[in-house]
Amino acid sequence: MTTKLANILHCYAMGMGIKGISATFELSRNTVRKYVRLFQESGMPMEQLQSMPAKRLEEMFGSSGERERTPSVRQLELEALLPEYAARLTRKGVTVKSLYEEYRREHPGGFRHASFGAYIQRYRLVSRPVGHVEHYAADQLYIDFAGDRLEVVDEQTGEVRSVEVFVAILPCSHYTYCEAVWSQKKEDLIKACENALHFYEGVPFAIVPDNLKSAVTRSNRNEPVINEDFAAFAEHYGCSVYPARVRHPKDKALVENAVKLMYKSVYTDLEGLMFHDLESLNACIIQSLSRFNERKLTGRNQSRRQLFEEVEKDYLRTLPSVRYQMKERKSVTVMRNSYVTLKKHHYSVPKEYVGKRVDIVYDADTLDIFYGLRLVTTHQRDDTPYGYTRKEAHNLPGRHGSYEKDLDEVFERATQIDNIVLLYLKDVASQKKYMPQAFRSCRGILALEKTFGQDRLVAACACASLMRVYGYQDVIGILNRGDDADFLPQADQDSDTNLSLPHHKNIRGREYFSKSTTKTNNNNGNK
Repeated sequence: MTTKLANILHCYAMGMGIKGISATFELSRNTVRKYVRLFQESGMPMEQLQSMPAKRLEEMFGSSGERERTPSVRQLELEALLPEYAARLTRKGVTVKSLYEEYRREHPGGFRHASFGAYIQRYRLVSRPVGHVEHYAADQLYIDFAGDRLEVVDEQTGEVRSVEVFVAILPCSHYTYCEAVWSQKKEDLIKACENALHFYEGVPFAIVPDNLKSAVTRSNRNEPVINEDFAAFAEHYGCSVYPARVRHPKDKALVENAVKLMYKSVYTDLEGLMFHDLESLNACIIQSLSRFNERKLTGRNQSRRQLFEEVEKDYLRTLPSVRYQMKERKSVTVMRNSYVTLKKHHYSVPKEYVGKRVDIVYDADTLDIFYGLRLVTTHQRDDTPYGYTRKEAHNLPGRHGSYEKDLDEVFERATQIDNIVLLYLKDVASQKKYMPQAFRSCRGILALEKTFGQDRLVAACACASLMRVYGYQDVIGILNRGDDADFLPQADQDSDTNLSLPHHKNIRGREYFSKSTTKTNNNNGNK
């Protein structure tokens, strides 16, 4: 009786109710109340009570009129089996029902199902006592995924896709967050955790996940290895990752219970509804979650939201100004054309890195290319399949860009020379039906400036326009034959002389005679 009394008082001290103790130890509720009242009146802590000798306990709580009950044979038989049954219940697939069926086969005259279950429950309560955990404001955030999934139906094909349900809870105020995500992969886990932090409008000191691979790379009792991306996310928000121990669900019992409460509230509210996308599903989840957090807690006059705002919100640390951008890493070799490939898109790097191994660190917006610890270049991310992103500073060989863009650059250079050249090149481009051919012809005509000079190029273009011939061979033919002479600037100055006195070897001209007269006058003066 003394051991039984100590167990009764211990269960009461751990928070078990009068009704539960009465059913577990097969005592009347009045008897349990008597023991509890005597315990409360004594004012002794439970540790001191457990250390007291049996005789002293009998004096305090025992009754002289109470009679001792001798256990029956079948009770002794069952009590001998209880340690094995309790150990087997921890295995997957073993239930009280399956153990009872085995017990009845071996002991046909044994206890019925209700008594059998009460004995097992009593033994487990006594053999595995549960300690009280004090939860501090803004200390930890428990996270977990629900075992039962929800569904999203494709509106076009009717395909049903299962989605995971993420649950988070602040244990001090029991303020709960819930969200549907596509999977339990690290990308979805990090996104859901980040949304939870913004829902709480602050950051706790630690995030407590279970041992998912997306959060914990290798579990260890003393110091588990955290997934690099999840650790980077936690560092961005200035908190730690403190995983629960393997096979110790009571380390995060509150979030386990929160999942069960989601089944009874959110899942029930969504029952019978059909959703065609994740956004509409999460919108309904948030509405149901808001009603859940507004309900008053059992035995309290406050809801989860009220308790959160009163005792916990002000202790959360401030959120960073920018959200976390998850970066991924990929090692590649620079190809012979001085490009690297990511997601079927090609990005340029300087030519000196051809054949070398580089690391691409990328997120949704940008990618950085490293050679060892040296940053080689940075590109804006582009997921266009089989496209090329190039930087002019890399000076890669070959022609780059569209012919339209290159032709515009030729026209711009022609504008700097003379409008005659510009108009002629535009006529050449319009005559050529194939754009690459037009670009080559215009580029070749413009290059004749280096050989013949700017003036002769302008004159040749004017001559070709007058002759209505359009092409590189036509312009270079004009230049080689000298047909551009009449269009040169000095041709206008000599036009009067050329009209009054044609060129001929027998015609001396006035310059000849003026020179002769000057020579005769000089000779007479010398005499």
